[in-house]
Amino acid sequence: MEPSSDEKRIIVVGAGVAGSHAALEAARNGAKVVLLEEHPQVGVPSHCSGVVSLNGLAMLGVEPQSVFAQRTIQGAVFHPPKGEPLELRTKQPVAVIINRTRFDQYLAKNAVAGGVELHTKMRVSRFERYPDRTVGVSVQDGPTFKAGMMIDASGAGSRLPEQAGLSTPDWSQLLPGLQYELGDIQKQGDMVELFFGSHRAPGFFAWSIPTGDHSARVGLASRKGNVKKLLDDLVKEFWPKSAVEATKSGSVLVSGPIDKCWSENFLVVGDAASQVKQTTGGGIIIGGYSGILAGRTAASAVKAPQEERWRFLMAYDREWREKFGSDLRRMGIAHKLFAGLSDETLNRLFEGVREYLPEIQEVADMDFQGKIISRMLRKKKFVGLLPRVAVDSIRAIFS
Repeated sequence: MEPSSDEKRIIVVGAGVAGSHAALEAARNGAKVVLLEEHPQVGVPSHCSGVVSLNGLAMLGVEPQSVFAQRTIQGAVFHPPKGEPLELRTKQPVAVIINRTRFDQYLAKNAVAGGVELHTKMRVSRFERYPDRTVGVSVQDGPTFKAGMMIDASGAGSRLPEQAGLSTPDWSQLLPGLQYELGDIQKQGDMVELFFGSHRAPGFFAWSIPTGDHSARVGLASRKGNVKKLLDDLVKEFWPKSAVEATKSGSVLVSGPIDKCWSENFLVVGDAASQVKQTTGGGIIIGGYSGILAGRTAASAVKAPQEERWRFLMAYDREWREKFGSDLRRMGIAHKLFAGLSDETLNRLFEGVREYLPEIQEVADMDFQGKIISRMLRKKKFVGLLPRVAVDSIRAIFS
């Protein structure tokens, strides 16, 4: 039987990186796509630190553009709890700092130009399945949209996967975060700075990201303590004469991906599926790439008979895990080990890193961290720290 017009349509919820990529890819593959964005303006509010690898952008088929790119980055400076900072510099730029609001808007405009129908002010409240095996969403104080397939890219905290019969991420692993846009600071270079220690960001880290010659995006996430006090103390320590020009609160999801990202005529991508690096909370590249896979899958599935669609949806889940699953597992292990470390163990860890710096500079990858994590964990210096790591982890459980 020929699918009805509703059955041929795809709904994508959320016009972030994952959603816009999914919508555009589905449209490119011949589908009629409706993209629903909760807020009046795409990209607002923004909670992102905005560091994106150049290799990752290339994976998404995106060239850095002046409309969203602010600065290129050639490495990072790591500040241990005590002692001298450690600098990891690359020969060529490895990342770009983006204005996340403008980036999301750029992607959404591309999707619209590609034939996607974008609706803003559409807060989706409910996912529905109908007797004719179509699906739909109810919009708060708005219309109901019906389609043959739905992609949820609405971000952390989404309840749509649960309504579609899937498990949700462990939201208890959503760390509170806070970020300032600082101005009137000392001359900025081409390095991101990361700060560690129980007095700075217990269980995670703080960051400083240059956005201009005399401006930076400074923030942190933490498992314990008051994030505002922690961030204010950090600013007083390193940028006492700076001016806070904007404040953005948010959260960092470190739970690891859900065990299944599809159900009948439903796919989930990005933060809603916890397709996020547990070591940093970053998900732009993983979410965007998975969005491309989801859009392509949905466009193929809506053309197929209902009884055959599950094969396409299962293939999406397999493909994105084949690309990122191994690295995410290793990043998850690294995060769990790191989160409970004492300052003393962290200091020793950074001394080990200093010893293997040339090797790390050669093979490290922002998006695929599993290789370097596995290699370093086999080094004698780090193996010798394992008893301390075990003790710290036990203490963390009972603290």
